[in-house]
Order: sequence, then structure tokens, then C-alpha cells
Amino acid sequence: MSVRTRVILLLVGCLGGASSSALAQAGSSDRWEIEVHGGGAWFGTPSTATTALPSPGDPFVTVTGRPSRIVSSWYFGDGAALFNEWAAAFTIVPRLQRMTSLDPVLTQSATKFSNNGSVGLRVGRRLTPRLTAEVSADFRPSRLELSQTALDGIEASRASFENAWKEELGSGLANSGFVNAVVSSTSDIDNGSGGQIVTVGALTVRLRHDGPLVPYATGGLGAAFNQGRAPSVTLKGHYTMSPSFNPLAMFDESDTVVVQFARPNRALVGMFGGGFTYDVSRRHGVRVDFRVQMSPNQLDTLVSASPFVKTGTPAVSTSSATTPTVVFSNRGPSFPETLSGQAITAFRTRQGSGVQFETALTVGYFVRF
Repeated sequence: MSVRTRVILLLVGCLGGASSSALAQAGSSDRWEIEVHGGGAWFGTPSTATTALPSPGDPFVTVTGRPSRIVSSWYFGDGAALFNEWAAAFTIVPRLQRMTSLDPVLTQSATKFSNNGSVGLRVGRRLTPRLTAEVSADFRPSRLELSQTALDGIEASRASFENAWKEELGSGLANSGFVNAVVSSTSDIDNGSGGQIVTVGALTVRLRHDGPLVPYATGGLGAAFNQGRAPSVTLKGHYTMSPSFNPLAMFDESDTVVVQFARPNRALVGMFGGGFTYDVSRRHGVRVDFRVQMSPNQLDTLVSASPFVKTGTPAVSTSSATTPTVVFSNRGPSFPETLSGQAITAFRTRQGSGVQFETALTVGYFVRF
């Protein structure tokens, strides 16, 4: 072999070694990846839960021998049931209006997280040619909101309170009616506020080793942090009237119900999904990512009730000649009165169980370094 040939082969070997070294260094220097992305999130509506309503109040018998029960509210539970039994007992002058109970709102799925966009950041480090560890953080302006079915149920209950009591008090009870009756029923709905931050640590497996288009599968664990207020509803029913046998006396009763829809401030999140990356160059590319996230369903419904019966003079009481009957009185706690049940505080009518599912689709731009 001539000297010239040996020199050429030596140069080629040096260049090849330098090239291989450069590629190796480039490969080791591109282990990190940072990405910004945006997209949308869609939440499922979990239906599994444990439900309950407050127990019926104590029964009692009027001085005329008619049965009645103590209730804490006319809007829901045994109070709404008693009102409708009472209205059905009027046969000579039928009562057509009935109380639309709030029970379905209290015991069925009444809330859901709003579907919304999302923005986020993802940082990853390549562990092997196929395996990457990454951490992501996403913000979604999704808040817990009332469903349309729940809103319709709340309005039906509010309106029925006013209509049913106007009929009962305006048309008289048996032989002892009422005069100067005034009835109102209002609702105050707080739609809530806030958003959600989700952080997840995951492992990503590349399903192809080379080429610009690389599909992958991913899975991991993290946490969701809910911000802001959950929605709530306040219903206020009020009626005043005087018995026709003593127009100087006054009955004044109020029925206030607060419904709260609770969700945890934070929850554990499991995630699985996949997608693909497309390399625009060695250091830059785009990613399309689809994920399914799972967390415990902890959406609860709580109800509170605050009945109020005003005392006054002249002190009187009255009830209808029906079975069952409803007693009105301004004599005070010592005299049995139907709307004189104990206040109810944050009674849990629905406790969520099972799994809350969420799907998210994002498109991102990443840089390797």
C-alpha cells in the first residue's frame, strides 16, 4: 500500500471518528425536551352515588284529633310530601296545585365540570432511546356548574311553592279561611367560579425508534387542584295571612333552604393515552397528544333548612278539618305547629362515588436541548 493511500485512509478514519463522536455528543445533549401546548378538555358526568334525605319529623295530633307532622321545610323531603297529602285531602273544594319537590335536585347528579380549553407546559427527559420521563402542568378554566335539568328542577320547586300556597291560603281552609294572604318564593343561584390545575408525572414509550413521525403511548399519576367557589342555591319561601275568624291576628312563616354542591380542593389523578410527535428538525417539532384522566368522583350535595315561625298577639292557632292537617300558630314553641322542625345543617343528600373521567386533546410545540 502506497504512502498516499495510507494517508487518505487515515484522514477518512479521523473524520469518521469525529463524526461519530459529534453524533454521540448530539444525542447526549438532546435528552431534554420542553413543550408548550393548548387544546380542550371534556368531562364525563358520573352517575354513581349514595343518596339520603332527612328523616321525617315527629307526628303529632291536634286538639281536634287530626294527625299532622313536624317539618323543617316545604320545599323538599317529608315537608313536600305532607303538603301534597294535605292538598289531596280537600275533596269538597279540590286543591289543584301541588308542591314540586326539590328531591330530584338533591339526590340526582345536578352538577358537572364545564368543558373548556386548556393551556400547559410539559418537560421531559429521555431515559433510553424509547423511554422518556416527563412532568406536565395544565390550566383549564373549567368550573363546577349546575346542569340544565337541575336549574329546571330548582325553578319548578320555587314556582310551585308560590302557586300552591296562594291556592291554599287564598281559597280558604274548610270553614275557617284566611284573609290578607301574601305569598312569595324566590331563588338565588350562585354559579360558582374558578378553574382547575392538573399536574401529572408520566412515562412515555416511543412505538417507533426512527423517522420524523413517531407514535407513542403514555401513562402516569398526578393531582388536580380545583380553584374558586362551587355553585350553591338559596330558596326563600314566605307567607303571611290572618285567620278569617280573627283578622287582627297574624301568621308569619318563613322557609329558607340552602343547597350546596361540593367538590374537593384536590384529587388524585390517573392518566393514560397516546399520540405522536413530528420532528420539523433535529431540535424542534410538534406533538399531538390525547389523554384520558381518571379521578375519584367526590361531587357531593348538601342541604340546609331554616324554618321560622313568628310569634305574635293576639295569640291564635288553626288547622284544617282534613286528614292529614297542617297547623298554623303564632303562640310560640310550646304549641304544636307544623313548620316548627329543627334547623337542618349541611345534610349530605348525595355522596359521589365511582370514577370521574376526563378526556383532553392538545397540540404542542417542543424544543430539544
